[in-house]
Amino acid sequence: MPAKAKYDLLLKGGELLDPGQRRSGRNDIAFAGGKVAAVGPGLRGGDAAQVIDISNRLVTPGLIDLHAHLYFGGFPIAVKPDEACLPAGVTTALDAGSSGWANFGAFHEYIIRPARTRLRALLHIGALGLAPLVVTGGELLDKRYIDVDRTADALKNNRGTVLGVKIRMHMNAMPREDDRDNLRKAREAADKGGGRLMVHVSGTPIPLPEILELLRPGDIVTHLYNGYERGVLDATGKVLSEVRRAAERGVVLDVGHAGVHLSIPVAQKAIQQGLLPTTISTDLHHNAQRHIYTMPELIAKFVAFGMPLEEAVAASTCRAAVAMGLQQEIGGLSVGMAGDAAVFDMVESAVTFVDATGNSLAGKHQLRPVLTVKDGQVAWRAEGGK
Repeated sequence: MPAKAKYDLLLKGGELLDPGQRRSGRNDIAFAGGKVAAVGPGLRGGDAAQVIDISNRLVTPGLIDLHAHLYFGGFPIAVKPDEACLPAGVTTALDAGSSGWANFGAFHEYIIRPARTRLRALLHIGALGLAPLVVTGGELLDKRYIDVDRTADALKNNRGTVLGVKIRMHMNAMPREDDRDNLRKAREAADKGGGRLMVHVSGTPIPLPEILELLRPGDIVTHLYNGYERGVLDATGKVLSEVRRAAERGVVLDVGHAGVHLSIPVAQKAIQQGLLPTTISTDLHHNAQRHIYTMPELIAKFVAFGMPLEEAVAASTCRAAVAMGLQQEIGGLSVGMAGDAAVFDMVESAVTFVDATGNSLAGKHQLRPVLTVKDGQVAWRAEGGK
């Protein structure tokens, strides 16, 4: 080990794919002080305290999951962030409404703050977040759970960690007569708090164009390719013009896969018509009855849909960073940015992807995680990895 190492860690010889910085090809990546310190071919191994050879392996910025449920212990089907994220190459995740204004403090104190994974959150418009869902089947069955001002205040008081408001516009989430009013209140809370609004649109009780009318640049539609009625396709299988216009004005179109919120036929038709997702995300949670795909699996799945690998990586890194307003810090491997990287073996191997209704999609590639670097240090390494 050098007496005075210039770098804390050096990844040597990887095939870099960094769409946000428009950089690709064989490059070394050095980290110091938790940041990216140098990128380029031929960096000296003697300048680093630790050198890891990643020759012939794909290296990307740390992946960003824009829709996950990580309030472990507070929402019964949430997962432990470090155990679920870091082995998948995910260094940053956005919790999508697991908590509300009344229980966010516990989420922050016991999960967000100690986690090695970089966590940000959206507050559910309901005071208790998604916890009532597992008991009653709907988290907004009582209007008393909604307090616009307290939600907005919690957003303002936790700015930087809380990025906005989430509402699940599902047919079972609330009484039918409350749906439009609840959506309006979520919009109001996001505006008062100065944050973005994420709307779950899978199984929505009201037409999708009505929801899109309320969304502004930077707001997020999640579960883009769901197979329910009132989705992104009209009765003839064509992408709704309102969806295209929303994308054009800067509404984020997010995958939010979850195992039940992506229909392979819907995704195929939409992608064939040029409707690609802005961001790829998992809707990560624990459910033994669902196949919850990891971020690397979803990148491979969208490549199988016909999305170029560079686009799929962009949707999982730099575009997700923009959606979170963190593009100066994460989502790329430029000098001075956070020292987050993910290393994969890109394996040519037949794989079959499925959806919840039995449809299948054949793929030819898999991304197998090998190494995750967070803040310039090895955060996870595959067992037996070299």
